[in-house]
Amino acid sequence: MSEFRDRDSVVKVNGYRFPGVVVCSFTTLKGRRRYVVECTAPEVEGCLHIFSGRQLAPAPEQGS
Repeated sequence: MSEFRDRDSVVKVNGYRFPGVVVCSFTTLKGRRRYVVECTAPEVEGCLHIFSGRQLAPAPEQGS
């Protein structure tokens, strides 16, 4: 499973498009790591969503 830090740029791996930035992470009561991601897509910029590490990947570098 991937580990991310605050301010890491990420994208959701499957399903709907959700590019964003990790704004915080926490551990659930069952010990599972979760990440709060703030969306950077202009249509819903600022929307927050909680994901597991398996749902995310590092965002591709800008300009590559």
